Amino acid sequence: MKERPRKIHLVRHGESEWNRIRKVQGNAHNVGLSERGRVQSRLLGQRLRAMRFDHVICSDIQRAVETAEIALDGEVVEYDHELREIAFGEWEGRLVSDLKAERPGEVEKWFERPSEVEIEGAERYLDFHLRVRTRMDQIIEATTGDLLIIAHGGVICAWLTHILGMDPDDIWAFSLANTSVTTIMLEYRPRVRSLGDSSHLDEESLGFDGMPSTVK
Repeated sequence: MKERPRKIHLVRHGESEWNRIRKVQGNAHNVGLSERGRVQSRLLGQRLRAMRFDHVICSDIQRAVETAEIALDGEVVEYDHELREIAFGEWEGRLVSDLKAERPGEVEKWFERPSEVEIEGAERYLDFHLRVRTRMDQIIEATTGDLLIIAHGGVICAWLTHILGMDPDDIWAFSLANTSVTTIMLEYRPRVRSLGDSSHLDEESLGFDGMPSTVK
C-alpha cells in the first residue's frame, strides 16, 4: 500500500487585543487574545479534535501560546521562538491609522514591496523570510508524520511564497483570518490542499476577515 503523504496544518493564532484595535504587533510578547480570539480558539479546538496530527509546534509569543492552550487542552506542544512573527521595531504598539497619517505612503509600501521598507529597530523583511523558510525546512526534516503548526499570519504567508515559488514580496497575496487552517500536502512537492479555511467560525466569531490589518 502506498504511504500517505504528510500533511502540514498551519494555523494562525486567534484574534488578539491588538488585532481588534488594529495595532502593529510583531514580536510583542505580552498581548493576549481578545474575547473573540478566545471564542475562535475554542471553535478551532472542536475542529482539531476531528483532525489527525502527530506533532504540535507553536510560536512562543503569548497570542499563539494562548490559542494552543485553549484549542488543544492538554496536548503536548513544542514552543519554538523561530516561529515568531517579524519584529516591527518602532512600529510595534502603534495604531496602523496613526502610522499611515505620520508616514504617508510608507505603510502602503510595506504591503506592496516589504523588502524595500526600512523600519527603525525592525527585522529586515528578507531576513525574516529566510528565517521562516529555514526553520520550516528544519522542522519538516526533523519530524515524521503530520504536523500542526500554530503561528502568525506573516510566518504562514512567508512560507507559502517560498513553497509556491513566488517572489518574497508577494507575501500579502494571501489573507488569512484568525484561527484559519491552511493545509499543505508533502507529495512530490508541497501542494496546497486548503488555504485559510475558517469554516469552523460563524459570522460573529470570524471578526476581521483576513490580514494584514486594514490601513484605512
